[in-house]
Amino acid sequence: MKRLVLLAVAACAASLVVGLSNAGAGPATVVCTDAFSGTAFNVVVPDDNFCVLSGATITHDLLIGADAGAGAGVFSGEPGLTVGHDVTMQHDSEVFFGATVIGHDLIGTTNDGFHLERTTIRGDLLAFQPATVQTGGVDPDSPGGPVHVRGDLVIQDTPPDNDFVFDGLFLLTVDRDFPITDRSVTLGFTIGGDTVGRDLVVTNDTALSGFFGPSSLVVRQNSVGRDLIFTGNTAVSGGGLIVSQNVVGRDAICAGNDPAPTDGNVVGRTNTCG
Repeated sequence: MKRLVLLAVAACAASLVVGLSNAGAGPATVVCTDAFSGTAFNVVVPDDNFCVLSGATITHDLLIGADAGAGAGVFSGEPGLTVGHDVTMQHDSEVFFGATVIGHDLIGTTNDGFHLERTTIRGDLLAFQPATVQTGGVDPDSPGGPVHVRGDLVIQDTPPDNDFVFDGLFLLTVDRDFPITDRSVTLGFTIGGDTVGRDLVVTNDTALSGFFGPSSLVVRQNSVGRDLIFTGNTAVSGGGLIVSQNVVGRDAICAGNDPAPTDGNVVGRTNTCG
C-alpha cells in the first residue's frame, strides 16, 4: 500500500475525481485515487488507492476502501481536513491525519493503522483489531501535536497474521472512557501523559516478544478522572507491566496480572496497584 511518503509528493499531483451527483444539487460525491482539495458531500477512496485530502472539506463521510489510505495536514504549513460526519476504514487501510476535524466518529477494522496529530474527533474513535493506533506525532518531519476525542476511544482485539502490532498514545485527551482490551502486541503499547475524563480500562492484554525482543505494556503519567482498571494482563519473560505515576480521581484497581505491575500512583480512594 502507498505509505506516508505519498503525502509529500501527491500534494502536487492532479486529482482524479468523479462526481456522482447532478450539477447544481450541492457538493458531489467524489471518488479519489490521488488528491482532492475541494468540497464534496462524500469522498470515496477505492480499494488499493491512496488519497491526499489536504485542504478538503467533506460535508458528510470519508469512506476508505480495503488496503487503501488517506492523509491530510501532516507536514508543517500543509492545510488540514474537515469531515462533517464519519471517517470509516475497511481492512488493511491507513489514515495519516494532522490539522483535521472529524464531526462524528473515526472507525476502523482489521489491521488498520491510525496515525493522528493535531486532530479533533467530536464523537468516538473505534479501532477493532487495529495494527496500530498512534497519537501525538505522525512522522519525524511532522510538527506533532495533541489529539482530542470528545467521546470514547475504544481499542479492541488483535489482527491475525501481523508480527508488528503496537500502540503509542501520547498528547491525547479522551473526554469519556478509554478501554484497551483483548489486545496482543508484539512491540508493546504505551499510554503516556494522557488525560482520560472518566475510566481508563486496560484488560486482558498481552505483551509478546517481537522483532525487538520482549515487549511491555506501559501506563504512565496519565490523568484519569474516575477509575484506572488494569486487570488480567500478561507479559512474556523479559517484558513488563508498568502502571506508575498516574493521577487517578477515584480507584486504581490491579488484579490478575502476570507479572505484578509497578506502582507509584496518586489515587483518590482505593489503590490495589501496589
